[in-house]
Amino acid sequence: MSKTPNLEAKPVVSFRLSYSVMAWLRHAAAGRNWSMNEYVARVLDGMRDWWSLPKMIADVLEADRKAMGLDQYEYIGHLLARRYNEIRDQGGPGFEKKTKERK
Repeated sequence: MSKTPNLEAKPVVSFRLSYSVMAWLRHAAAGRNWSMNEYVARVLDGMRDWWSLPKMIADVLEADRKAMGLDQYEYIGHLLARRYNEIRDQGGPGFEKKTKERK
């Protein structure tokens, strides 16, 4: 009789990373008081499920990504470039926070 696999089991996976990436990862994880493993797992899970955005938003983003013919990595880069344009054109870094503080 075969066992039912434990879908919550977490297999051990290893990656080879450069020292500079490891240093960045260690610093980023420490900034959130997470282990490096937790940081990597959460980032990958975020990529997988669109950072837990509401399904309606995630579905539109996924449809846009597919229509543009981009993979997830390329699409995130595209969104960041668009955000750069928004920052540049609407008042510089923190423009949204500045608007909220004035109200």
